[in-house]
Amino acid sequence: MPRSLRWLTTAMVVVTAAATVTTGGGFLLTIPLILGLIAEKWTHRRGRWLVWAGAAYLSVTVLQMEIVILPELVANPWGGLGPVLTPLWIASIALVIWCDLVLVIDGVKRRERTSPETGLPRTADWIVWISALLFSAYASWGIPILFRVYKRGFDRPDILLTDTGIIAIAVLFDTALVADAVKVWRRPTEN
Repeated sequence: MPRSLRWLTTAMVVVTAAATVTTGGGFLLTIPLILGLIAEKWTHRRGRWLVWAGAAYLSVTVLQMEIVILPELVANPWGGLGPVLTPLWIASIALVIWCDLVLVIDGVKRRERTSPETGLPRTADWIVWISALLFSAYASWGIPILFRVYKRGFDRPDILLTDTGIIAIAVLFDTALVADAVKVWRRPTEN
């Protein structure tokens, strides 16, 4: 991952965590991206996938929450922590969108086929796999919520879109990891 992208992603995590620290654990939503940044140093391909999954996760959760709450912060700038949070939320929204665009551009540039990483799983690989397992478990909690929204006649499109996005990210991330693992395990037998 280019150094400038790593710095941009790190800045997005710090600003977003600071902006959401008062939203009942909203800052915890940055954890997949933090783990991706840690793992990407040692397992470039899988770590980058975790960074992409973490950034997409922030986009479907925190970004929409910030966009919904921002007008309230702007309307009441002097109430409570408004003067502190409003600039942080604006910066967080801008950084999430900017980081998403840069990650997409980086992903398009890296479309060339790369061989899967070989060798025994290292600690960074375990970080990615355990993160994927936890993310999938978290995403599976959204399935009953989707059924409740469906039974109510789709009265909450925000919940519908968020849960669908989280489930889609988990499925894509898991599929990429499993396909990569199959390639690694098949490689020694093909020689």
